[in-house]
Amino acid sequence: MRGFGAYLLALAAVALVAATTALWLPMWGLASAALLFLLPVLLASARGGLGPGLLAAGTGALAYNYFLLPPRFSFQVHGIDNVVSVIVLVAVAIVTSRLADALHARKVEAEVRAVASAQAAHFAALLGNGEPDEAVAAALDWLRDHYGPAQMLPMGQVPDAEPDFSTIDRSAAAWTMHNGDMTGHGTAIMPPADWTFLPLSPRGQSGGDVLAVARPADGKTRSETALAQLQSLAWLLGQARDRLALDAERRTRERLEDRDAFRRALLASLAHDFRTPLTVVTGTLDRLAGADEGAAEALDEARRLDRMMDDLIGAARIEGGALAPRLEAVDLVDIVGDACATLGKTLAPLTLDRDVAGDLPLVAADPILLRHVLINLLDNAARHAESRVSISARAADGAVNLRVRDDGPGVPPAERARIFERFARIEGNDRRGGSGLGLAIVKGFADAMHMTVTIEESPEGGACFQLDLPIRRIEAP
Repeated sequence: MRGFGAYLLALAAVALVAATTALWLPMWGLASAALLFLLPVLLASARGGLGPGLLAAGTGALAYNYFLLPPRFSFQVHGIDNVVSVIVLVAVAIVTSRLADALHARKVEAEVRAVASAQAAHFAALLGNGEPDEAVAAALDWLRDHYGPAQMLPMGQVPDAEPDFSTIDRSAAAWTMHNGDMTGHGTAIMPPADWTFLPLSPRGQSGGDVLAVARPADGKTRSETALAQLQSLAWLLGQARDRLALDAERRTRERLEDRDAFRRALLASLAHDFRTPLTVVTGTLDRLAGADEGAAEALDEARRLDRMMDDLIGAARIEGGALAPRLEAVDLVDIVGDACATLGKTLAPLTLDRDVAGDLPLVAADPILLRHVLINLLDNAARHAESRVSISARAADGAVNLRVRDDGPGVPPAERARIFERFARIEGNDRRGGSGLGLAIVKGFADAMHMTVTIEESPEGGACFQLDLPIRRIEAP
């Protein structure tokens, strides 16, 4: 109870105690009656504060002197005890009122915190209910219902043409986006603004989106407590926006992964499904090639198609992470000879120089993958060479350096960084043939076998691919 009613309560309580003690004084005695005058002081101080408490103390002291002290019904100070009683009543009034004010302040603070916590819980429930877009829209509607007009401003999009924002409002919005501080109405930064701008993320964290809340409709300035509550709600809104962005990114990634998985499965399925009929066709053409020149040409194309199927299967294995090389000691002379024989007529029109010494150390490799790598390197060189392809190998620094060179147009330095990408095409290159996967498979298989493959300019003017193969160390018995 505050205001005029508290003073009336103080006077009424003193009057009641004075009447009661005056009536029952012979039975209670003076000392007991004097203690009863503390009750109005305590009541008035606790309910009304210091003013009503001092009024109760003063009027209580007068009533005690007038109605109880002899000679009764007269104002006389008979001793120091009368002065002490007044001091005690005043002290009780002061102490009680201070305690009551402190308790009242704590109560108000607790109520404010309870309301803020309830609002935050309700706001968080709105943000976590339903689809993310709909939840954010519902939370914004709730903000508008409780705090007035509100909107979100994306990072870097200061509303230059927005009629609701003045020049100082736009400046405050730009400040918040740049510095991450609460700015505008009610704050210490640009307080004349009509809008309060609150960052959606704590200072120093990623993101620069801003929540803009208009000045209250009654024109009053928001308190620090209200601003702190708005800031906590803005951070909740920012967290919801971050979750929304993460969900969108996750869905996009899942769609890409599903698409890639489907593409890999399709490539592998097509390659395997084509393999059986292609093997039959190749076998038939091989029997007819000796007597029919057309069958021989068809056989070469069938074998080229078979290599393309191998490339498709290899690409699917690389993308699917299904490569598990079985490294063993491999003789390069045998692997190089097998690769050259497999290409057959692809290399026949060209001059093939082989410089692979028989005394080279064995290398650590998967023979099947290494054969595929060499076939792709030689096939790529044959398709780009003018007249000559060469393959050589030398042992150096604990490895065997195998080089495949051609005398074609070469690869420009600017294009060498992406030559091993899938379906990479060199600008201005009109060479025919190839699946666009050969060099990508060379890179993937080489990495799987812990080898390095690089490209540089050939002495003949074309391209030179170098494959560094680790030497297989064999323990002596």
